[in-house]
Amino acid sequence: MSLPVWAWRIRRNSMSKTVDELAVQAGRVLSDLGYAPTTIRRYRTAWNKVRRWSSEHDVVWFDAAQERRVVEEFGLDGEVLTPTARSTLRHIRTLLAVDMAGSVPAYSKSEPVAVPDRFRDVFEGYASYLERRGLARVTQRGQLCVIRRFLASVRVSDLGALSGEDVTAHMVECSWMTAQTRAQVLYTIRAFARWAAGEGLCSPAVAAAMLVIPGHKHAALPSVYTAGEVSALVATPGEECPKRDRAMLLLAAVLGLRAGDIRALRLGEVDWRAREVRFTQAKTGRPVRLPLPDETMLAVADYLRNERPASGDDHVFLRHRAPHGHFEGASNSFHDVATRAFDRAAVDTSGKHHGMHSLRHSVATTMLADGTAYPVISGILGHSNANTTRRYMAVDIEALRRLSLEVPRG
Repeated sequence: MSLPVWAWRIRRNSMSKTVDELAVQAGRVLSDLGYAPTTIRRYRTAWNKVRRWSSEHDVVWFDAAQERRVVEEFGLDGEVLTPTARSTLRHIRTLLAVDMAGSVPAYSKSEPVAVPDRFRDVFEGYASYLERRGLARVTQRGQLCVIRRFLASVRVSDLGALSGEDVTAHMVECSWMTAQTRAQVLYTIRAFARWAAGEGLCSPAVAAAMLVIPGHKHAALPSVYTAGEVSALVATPGEECPKRDRAMLLLAAVLGLRAGDIRALRLGEVDWRAREVRFTQAKTGRPVRLPLPDETMLAVADYLRNERPASGDDHVFLRHRAPHGHFEGASNSFHDVATRAFDRAAVDTSGKHHGMHSLRHSVATTMLADGTAYPVISGILGHSNANTTRRYMAVDIEALRRLSLEVPRG
């Protein structure tokens, strides 16, 4: 894009740059950060669209105001965007982000359901109440997610007008969920209604009128896989970051770590001399100390030495894409790692869950089948209740067969 003399004079007194200049600068930064050429080409595709837009609108200098116009005219300013649209938005924002901050903007997440303004104070009050109760953060997030969706669905203008019919209407919208999940949703809404009634915000009759959906958290059998299937899974990590994926899969499949604990694992929690890992469980707050088998320890070491991005962050596992942040706070971020590994290993997952947690279940059933005592299994998995461990007995067919009674004849 050739520039008139008057434009260059204005340029001397400003920090504005053309799209071409910004694209060259951003491309150089992406290359220095180790982005793959194919990834950089996707960024350049978005930048070319911005370049054409600038030419059509006679835009010389590309600044924040022009970026807003592009975002609006490209339809990228909506509250809910597809994954492709979110990627395009990030690619476009990279132009100015690199120029102003020297870094690539973080990945945008799909926005949660918004709490209506009329219920915002109520929602924040309930969030403070849950925090004062000392509930685990993951529990707080789960309950607040349910309440956020509930408040967004009710039609009343004031919580004082809330009725049992409003709750029933919301539960109809949840009819696609399993009975166990619906029971948990209703339990959470009932607890919220009781709190609101205690605060004088709604009638006590609302909670009292709620139906009880029969259900039990251990009613469904856990999804488990055989030792052979798990071995095949671990042997087929992804191509993009195979060392990281394999180390994660082994921590879940051998030690039974939850995805949240894998996300939060710090470098200082791995004791190489003692060959063990020590951390506090995010879900229960219980300290756990587990031995590191050779295969798992070597896999983690291989990732740290040969694939982990250079970073001052002390989390063991980092994103392989710049700016190489940690995974804490991410929602179900490792589900695809396990799912794709199951697919590559050609493991039949029909009718089963196939995320990281299924590997934790598989560890428990394998130890149970090997005759490991319940207290040992509970200690390894960090269960605070032995009944949680005993649920795995339901999938140990051989053990159940030994306990079966002969059916009387006649």
